[in-house]
Amino acid sequence: MTLHEELSALIPMLGTDSPEFYDKVKSIASRYNSDDDKKTIADFISGRMQDIDNRIDTLEEKTIRLQMQEVSDVISLSYLAKHYFNKSRSWVYQRMNGNLVNGKPARFTDEELATLNRALKDISEKLGSLSISY
Repeated sequence: MTLHEELSALIPMLGTDSPEFYDKVKSIASRYNSDDDKKTIADFISGRMQDIDNRIDTLEEKTIRLQMQEVSDVISLSYLAKHYFNKSRSWVYQRMNGNLVNGKPARFTDEELATLNRALKDISEKLGSLSISY
């Protein structure tokens, strides 16, 4: 079995705390210790970390979409986009859905999330203070 094959065999065990996983890691580390092997191992670890980072980004976007799902039926996302971001409705949807823009998933920056939260609070206060009478 090649180093790449042995590393690939570890993928299903990642995130587990099994003694078998640690035994395999120790075995790989003891047998593959040339500079090329170390680079291959480092590249493998880096790739797995990037995969984890991508999954976290995807989960964050899904979380935002789920949180916004209920209110998106109640408030106009076009209004929210235009009045609070000076952007189009599609801009908000791209970020809520993590659509690819210029080859990368669109997402809210921390500053944009703060603006979104302020906008939702502002809209909530406007709705809460509204009272219709004759």
